[in-house]
Amino acid sequence: MVLSIIMNLNRDQKTIIVVLSLINFLNYVDRQVVFPLFGSIKREFLISDFSLGLLGTMFMLVHSLASLPLGVLADKMDRRKVISVGIIFWSAMTFLSGLSQNFKQLLAARSLVGIGEASYAPAATAMISDNVPKNFWARAQGLFNAAMFVGGTLGAMLGGVIAFYFNHNWRLAFFLVSVPGFLLAFLALRLKDTGSGKPHLPLNFKLLLKNKAYIWVLISGSLVTFSAGAFITWGVEFVSRYKGYNLRDASIILGSTLMLAGVAGVILGSVISDWLHAKYVWGRAVVIAVSISLAAPFMYLGLQGSSGFLFFFYFFLGTLLLSVYHSPVTATIHDLVPENARATAFAAYILVIHLLGDTLAPAIVGIISDMSDLKTGLEWSSLIVLLGGLSFGVVVWLIGKNKIPLYEGGKTEPVI
Repeated sequence: MVLSIIMNLNRDQKTIIVVLSLINFLNYVDRQVVFPLFGSIKREFLISDFSLGLLGTMFMLVHSLASLPLGVLADKMDRRKVISVGIIFWSAMTFLSGLSQNFKQLLAARSLVGIGEASYAPAATAMISDNVPKNFWARAQGLFNAAMFVGGTLGAMLGGVIAFYFNHNWRLAFFLVSVPGFLLAFLALRLKDTGSGKPHLPLNFKLLLKNKAYIWVLISGSLVTFSAGAFITWGVEFVSRYKGYNLRDASIILGSTLMLAGVAGVILGSVISDWLHAKYVWGRAVVIAVSISLAAPFMYLGLQGSSGFLFFFYFFLGTLLLSVYHSPVTATIHDLVPENARATAFAAYILVIHLLGDTLAPAIVGIISDMSDLKTGLEWSSLIVLLGGLSFGVVVWLIGKNKIPLYEGGKTEPVI
């Protein structure tokens, strides 16, 4: 997949994909590094699992609320500047997280990281679609999302390793991951974006909200994101509590499993969805619906029994199938909306799925854990994945029946 894109794109297009993927890598390093540090933070500040969950919940709440206005901004001005300022802001807030002297300061700093990171994905995904041929959309987004999985898992592994070898010094992890952002912010400004500076027609929000397929994408995305957020937030803690692994081993093994499965799923999904989309208008959507539905039983089975090997085996399969969703869903959204609304539509998608998904998941699973146990909370999360797959089946049906507005050439009125 990587070679098929690199060989067929010009230098500026290649540079856009590589630089934006590197930034996405760092984006998720900064985002996920906190979760393996939960045990160290809990011991220092003497807080409950619910409070720990708030570190994920408040980050995602702020991230969600900031995504839509920053996405609209990215559709109206130079996206490179939006991205660059956002990187500098989230890197500074990550550094300040390490200076926190109490839990409230840490919670505030981690929440503000969400503002910087909210500026990135809507602008970056729209930039990719505006600069890459349409038949490469899912594969280009695949590289972008593969960087997300590698960054997120390495961030989680890095946090666990630092806490293990440096006497639970969780502050050091924040200091280390904040530094590269300032260099990448400079590189973002030097990208050649053919979409920046184009006149943008006013976006008709009512038309966007009448798009039934887009609404069902939001519903499915919220369900999937809730479950994914629950497993990402509490995965290392679950393995430590129930499978007999120490923090270092839990972080490394779970992180490696997530990275390998995630990257494999993203690549597989992007290649298959672009190939199937060339044959059927609903090709990308059906790949998403089937893969999510198949992921649910594997995620549930992994939580059962006491064998760590079986957990990682089923978790690998479930993660691989679930991660198929990432690249084609971006391409599907861009298929469903006019060109002048790509960043805004994706920002609205981020707002809804995170606000209703992984904003709620860390705290809700934490509450279930305090009332019952962590395993029960994650079991419910795995069942919600199945609902997400069924919901995307509605998107497939709507596209197949032409009951949605499809756009081309920047038009604001439906082609069909």
